[in-house]
Amino acid sequence: MKLAIVFFLIWDASACASIITPTIPVDSSVIKFDDDLDFKLLDQAISRQLLAYDKAISLNGTIKFGNRRYPMKVLKDSLLTFKNITHSVLDCLQSQRREHCLLNFNESIRKSFQVYAPKTGATKFTAYYSPDFYGSLTENSRFKIPLYHNPGVNLANQFTREQIFYDLKLANQKLEAAYIDSDLFDLYGLQIEGGGRIHLIDDQGNETLRYLTYDGGNGKPLVFFSKLFKDGGYLSTDQLGYESQHQYFNSHPGIQRLFYSKSPNYIYFKVSTEEPEGIDGIPLTENRSLAFDKSFYGISGILNFVSTTDDSKPLNRFFIGQDVGGAIKGEARADLYFGYGKEARSSAETLVGIGKQYFLIQK
Repeated sequence: MKLAIVFFLIWDASACASIITPTIPVDSSVIKFDDDLDFKLLDQAISRQLLAYDKAISLNGTIKFGNRRYPMKVLKDSLLTFKNITHSVLDCLQSQRREHCLLNFNESIRKSFQVYAPKTGATKFTAYYSPDFYGSLTENSRFKIPLYHNPGVNLANQFTREQIFYDLKLANQKLEAAYIDSDLFDLYGLQIEGGGRIHLIDDQGNETLRYLTYDGGNGKPLVFFSKLFKDGGYLSTDQLGYESQHQYFNSHPGIQRLFYSKSPNYIYFKVSTEEPEGIDGIPLTENRSLAFDKSFYGISGILNFVSTTDDSKPLNRFFIGQDVGGAIKGEARADLYFGYGKEARSSAETLVGIGKQYFLIQK
């Protein structure tokens, strides 16, 4: 898959007072709305978005879908209406057959929402995840690889990935956020994904769950290791899965510094009690947040319905646009957030394809 760096941004919504999306209206009667997770965690994603609207995002101005211009507050109203509809479905599922409940759900969606799609008619989907690590706040024989927090304006952009790791340019300056027991390729993977989860182990062996949150970067170019593997003739196109890259990288130490030198981008992290965040300080919700191209859809909180396949199995699911990514470019492009750990990574790797994307706007 084509991975995305997740950037933490707070947008001044007043700068987005008039947004025009590259969308067209579609006939919702030909769409079968379903959710393969039975709306699990959707309430959480909606609540996080509503909190961001109340605290950080001005909903002044307008947003245009198709040929119709809406007041910006329609995004918040759409989520509130959708939340009420999904609660009715969940109540229905307690006593009725799923087919019956989905029939009522589709009728409610078509009655309450105008549905739009990208003008291209199809969307390219990929997915991303947050890796899991074990670590410590202090260095020891097990936890040796440092993660640095942002060193401030004078140092943040000064050094490359190679200089930071191999030349120890940030060492012994009390900039270490944590130490992990993984390897250089896993560290690269964390920096590509832009956030993760860490199980902190103290000297007594007690475990505390925390999160690794994006804390800025050095602003230098990123070159994906997959490109270096392919262009250097190390691996063929069909060998570029995460595990294949990982195994080759670890078994050929002679290329490790070379790859680090060719990809000078470096991401800083802080240890936090809050989950990894997307734009507007919104914590990402697994299987419910997606990343989009901000140049085409200039505000978080747009309700999406996604219909595609994951490892040859249908994926029909509701997401909310709550993140952006350096590799997410285009009006018909979306990166789905799948959550934590190896299972999420495996699912994310298999999802690369074309499908349908719809935007639901309250009538």
